[in-house]
Amino acid sequence: MTTPEAEWQRFFDEIYLESYADRLSSFDDVAEARAAIELAEFAPPADVLDCPCGFGRHAVPLADLGYSVVGADRSQVMLDRARELAGARDSLSFVAADFRRLPFESATFDAVLNLFSSLGYYGEDADRETLREFRRVLRAGGVLVAELMHRDRLMSVFREREWDELPNGGLVLESRSFDHVEGVVETSHELIRSNGERLGFRFRIRVYTATELRSLLIGAGFASVAFFGGLVEREPPSARRRLVAVARVS
Repeated sequence: MTTPEAEWQRFFDEIYLESYADRLSSFDDVAEARAAIELAEFAPPADVLDCPCGFGRHAVPLADLGYSVVGADRSQVMLDRARELAGARDSLSFVAADFRRLPFESATFDAVLNLFSSLGYYGEDADRETLREFRRVLRAGGVLVAELMHRDRLMSVFREREWDELPNGGLVLESRSFDHVEGVVETSHELIRSNGERLGFRFRIRVYTATELRSLLIGAGFASVAFFGGLVEREPPSARRRLVAVARVS
């Protein structure tokens, strides 16, 4: 039986790109990157850690805006794709990293960006470790910007079953259960390729309320936390938008 960590590692590979690339192409990566760094309130050439960076869809626009960017991710497939996207940009580099034990000295970055629901994969204890590491690598006055699905929004949009047809003729089928007391979503994800091959994954994600996330951030050593609804929209927090946390170091 595979561990949850091994299952996530297997999922964040070519399978993830194959399952979600079409959905991700509809997002405005430049607008999201710009909005995140504006919330951090640092001007170029500030040092920014994009963690996890995925295939570089935010790290590359940040470098183009003049920031010195390091992208960190667990997945070598994602890092290889990110390096292809980045090309020869001198102000951008990528490293393989476990977010709970970042390979950087303390006080290395002005801002850390944690975007597109990148917490909750390994549970609350792992998120505590990750947030403490984000705090450790930030300089005095540094800022963490985290953008994620939250419990209140998930309860308003939750679907037990969903399917998407892929451009290559494949299908993605998902069935979910949601424990709203524990704040845990369990998902059965099946990729059916156009040749009939089936690949299945089962995983759990811890989904937080703003209250819970604030407690984790303050416990990790951040001095203050502000919340917004939507990275670009910056509305008051509500079930209408994904949650954005801006956590500051004193």
